[in-house]
Amino acid sequence: MPNIAPNLAFPLVSIIICTSDRHHFLEKALKSLELLSYPDFEVIVIDSSSTTHTSEIVHSITNKNSLRVKLLKVKPLNLSYSRNRGIKLASGAIIAFFDDDAIPPSEWLEKLLFSYSLHGDNCAAVGGAVRDLTRPGHPLQFCRGITNLFSKTITIRSADAVDHNEANGFWFNSLMGTNSSFRKDLLEEINGYDEFFDYFLDETDVCLRLIQAGYEVHYADVTVNHYPQPSHNRIDQKHLTCWYSLAKNTTYFAFKHGFKKFPFLIFVTHLILLITHRCLLRILRLKFTHHLPISTLIKYIQQTFHGIRIGWNAGISLNKVNFSEETC
Repeated sequence: MPNIAPNLAFPLVSIIICTSDRHHFLEKALKSLELLSYPDFEVIVIDSSSTTHTSEIVHSITNKNSLRVKLLKVKPLNLSYSRNRGIKLASGAIIAFFDDDAIPPSEWLEKLLFSYSLHGDNCAAVGGAVRDLTRPGHPLQFCRGITNLFSKTITIRSADAVDHNEANGFWFNSLMGTNSSFRKDLLEEINGYDEFFDYFLDETDVCLRLIQAGYEVHYADVTVNHYPQPSHNRIDQKHLTCWYSLAKNTTYFAFKHGFKKFPFLIFVTHLILLITHRCLLRILRLKFTHHLPISTLIKYIQQTFHGIRIGWNAGISLNKVNFSEETC
């Protein structure tokens, strides 16, 4: 295998799993990592659970086999915060992110590392496809996805689709956190994850900032099997409960990356259409698919508008700060 920056032929890989109150699924995920064929990796579990079950599972598994696991308990239910804590703990040159309700193939790490070798020192991130094993036909959730400056995403593209790694582009290569990896030194160079993104668009923001810094995001020919489970953010695949975060982060992302690129009226129009499609129409659809009471739908809509307000204020403040820095 050719060299992967920083000049390691076979680098240590740090696999980071962020988890919260899903210890039964975490146990299966950890056991699946015992089957990985790449020999040099460590596992870091960042646990924001409300019980001690996760730590008990981790200790049980490490006592029974040679899996190297670092465990850190954190308080906030904030995925970006958890990922940043994992990055600080990581010893590897490459950091791979993996969900507690997913199972990777045995060749997962080799396939990711091969793409780093293939694309050279300018390659900052590599990810692969994700397949949903809980739905009929096991459809792809993500494959070579791209996202624009407003966070609108095309999640499934063909193997010969064009790459988007232009620092000033409107569309850019993005990854799904369930099957993503990054060079640790470059994550540190861009100051890691933006912790305003508590859930949703966290790795998308990282991919864009890496590309804007002059690096590239690429895809590997490897698929992770995903078994999406209930959490504090969703009851099932369609019944989400995270409308505040979706609206907040969509609004903030657009301000962070698109606000200065478009006339204000065009910017606001794009943002309204995206939030309407991403949040409001999906909430209304729940009335027919899940027969939710009107009171629940009103609560979700109120959460959406609260998220828009918080994201809008944060985005305005961010742009004021950036403007002040540029004029100093």
